[in-house]
Amino acid sequence: MLASLLLLAACGGSSESEEPSRTPRPSPRVSSPSPEIAAFEYEVQEGDSVYGLALRFSTTAEEIVALNRLSTPDELSIGAIILIPGEPPPDLPSPPVVPRDPTGGGFVYPIEGACLPNVDRLMPNAPREYRAGIHEGVDFYAGTNCATVLEGTPVMAAKAGTVIRADHSFVEMTLEELNEFIASSKAQGYTSAVALDRFRGRQVWVDHGNGIVTRYCHLSAIPAAITEGTAVQAGELVGYVGDSGTPEAVTSPGIEIHLHFEIRVDDSFLGEGLPPDQTRQVWEQAFAPP
Repeated sequence: MLASLLLLAACGGSSESEEPSRTPRPSPRVSSPSPEIAAFEYEVQEGDSVYGLALRFSTTAEEIVALNRLSTPDELSIGAIILIPGEPPPDLPSPPVVPRDPTGGGFVYPIEGACLPNVDRLMPNAPREYRAGIHEGVDFYAGTNCATVLEGTPVMAAKAGTVIRADHSFVEMTLEELNEFIASSKAQGYTSAVALDRFRGRQVWVDHGNGIVTRYCHLSAIPAAITEGTAVQAGELVGYVGDSGTPEAVTSPGIEIHLHFEIRVDDSFLGEGLPPDQTRQVWEQAFAPP
């Protein structure tokens, strides 16, 4: 936080009009300089109000309004930088960092009417304890993503591109294979690339150029027209929601119906290593208009 000193008023004098010589002239009034007032910068957050900030930082709403030349106490915009009278408290959080979206934006949701999940455990970087790994994409489940997500729900290309993988001949894991992958993952403390690929189930990958690839996973089926080399447009059908590749597909088929969707950036996944709030921000940017 940057602390700054503001001079609220400068010295000045009042001018006098000419008066008859016989009328006594009043002594001129000279404004005294206002004392310098310490203030600090603050980024307005969602839910902030002038009155709430005044209470939080032991000042008054009137001082905040005057210092920032606000027309009304309601004139606050999320993300705006305002000045608060006083010294910044030692525990004042730094302004949130908004990460840069490397994808260029312009993606559409792969399920009609969907939105990002309302819980962070369905977002990238969430832990997946059963296989000693982390989540690398976004999960679209019924009741968490603004849309109906059932077995067979159409899955659409999120952006124009070229299909580079379509698992028409996918074969589900056996129980022995599943147990071996889980045991080896826990023993080594991470999920190997081979195991992770099997856990994604039946997949379609679309290359969008510039190192950007989208992956559509756990599919129940893929249209016959979707093959390697097929050009697709945003919103074009590429598969159907299922549960393939999930442990439950082996042990209790039909209870883990969802779409696992990834945006890959070169050798990484979108949001890798970011905290939950920044992960969500960078994904929101991806779905914003270019």
